[in-house]
Amino acid sequence: MSGSHVHLGRIVGRLAVAVAALATGGFAFLSAAVVLSSAPAAASVGCGMSLGTPQVEGAAGSFAFVVATIPAVAGQVCNARISVSGAIATASGARPSNVNGNSLAYPVTVSFLPGQAPPTILWQWSPHCADPESNNYRFSASSTTAGTVFSSTLEGSACSSFGDVSASTLLAPEVFAGNAGSYVGVAATFGDLGYWLAQAGGGIGVEGNATDQGMPYGNSPPETVGVAAAASGGYWMATSDGGVWAFGAPFLGSVGGTPLNAPVVGIASTHDHGGYWLVASDGGVFAFGDAKFFGSVRGVLPPGQSLNQPVVGIASSSDGLGYWMVASDGGIFAFGDAHFWGSMGGMHLNKPVVGMVGNTLGGYWLVASDGGVLSFDATFYGSLGSIPLVAPVSRITSTTDGPATGWSQETVGCSPLAMHPSGAHPPECERRTPQRHHAAAGLGTGGRCVRGFALNRSSALKHQYLRQVKCSAPNGV
Repeated sequence: MSGSHVHLGRIVGRLAVAVAALATGGFAFLSAAVVLSSAPAAASVGCGMSLGTPQVEGAAGSFAFVVATIPAVAGQVCNARISVSGAIATASGARPSNVNGNSLAYPVTVSFLPGQAPPTILWQWSPHCADPESNNYRFSASSTTAGTVFSSTLEGSACSSFGDVSASTLLAPEVFAGNAGSYVGVAATFGDLGYWLAQAGGGIGVEGNATDQGMPYGNSPPETVGVAAAASGGYWMATSDGGVWAFGAPFLGSVGGTPLNAPVVGIASTHDHGGYWLVASDGGVFAFGDAKFFGSVRGVLPPGQSLNQPVVGIASSSDGLGYWMVASDGGIFAFGDAHFWGSMGGMHLNKPVVGMVGNTLGGYWLVASDGGVLSFDATFYGSLGSIPLVAPVSRITSTTDGPATGWSQETVGCSPLAMHPSGAHPPECERRTPQRHHAAAGLGTGGRCVRGFALNRSSALKHQYLRQVKCSAPNGV
């Protein structure tokens, strides 16, 4: 396997993936079987949130303060833009004079995304020293809109105890995805000879002839939601605030920094890879480069109405002259020459839909997190929707000749150690058989699966292994 890019504490590593389906454009019309609601269950008015009690972790002379974000409404899908500050002070409010960055406020974006755990906000204090020395210091995180929370008291040290040190620094806060190692997008190189995998925390993995050309950087970029291939041989990565990061590819525009009604949940390139669309959880579409705008869900809903469940994926029609969007309840929206073959909108699902892909003949598959596969004018190759799985299915995709390909992810605590030598993985990482992964990917009992491993390097100063498996159908690649 080939390497991956590491940035700050984002979870990256060596990865095994399936090739992604890339959406393309077309003419505008809408066919949908999605339940509409004037008071949507999966959204809230605005984007209210609160802060959780800071958790303190320490290593190598530094403290890390990890603060959970709590959505005002369970399951809400939105971007919260807040100003938040961290402070080191005593219970009476006395602050040490030599902690740089103490009490400074910073703007951050907290994205609550469909099917994803809420993010966390992290501050680092390095070294953890302050004068005057005191064991009564504590950390607080504060926001005028999300409240103020306090840690337990901290064991204080004088800065002189760290040698020739006169001051410490409380670094700017960073927002980390709730499950930074979860897969959020894949994009194939030309000829299906390689592919990139994007992780929610901003990690990028490469396989085959795909090359690592970079990943989102800077202070606390929002959660990554997808990746798309460019004609130049590079790729674009999208973040939940509508930002686009170009690596080995031209930057064609974004809506980063523009207030959005809903967070962006995906990116798809055009059929010639000369442009891209961004899709938001409310079905809004933004077109750049040679991508044309052919309509959006928001543009056809009656005033005051919203989707009952958020959009979670987009896929192109077979000739690139249309596209579908799918909501987590299985509802389908069809634009351009993408034909509406049916949906699961308004029908009972055991688990939410997490993705969709079109085939080469104009149909499409949907996949749910329990491994159930739903076929619409597409061959049903089987699924494991009725069998308990160790880990949820995350995506479904297809090869260029149409057979379905899928993948699942499992996170396993394989001891908090540094990366093992190649091939030397802890035995507890070897619990699940490739056959079960193949079934979990919704591909029946044939074909083959290949394991891969990645080291989770989290800012919370912990390590664990992620196990990835690529699965292909019996006649897949």
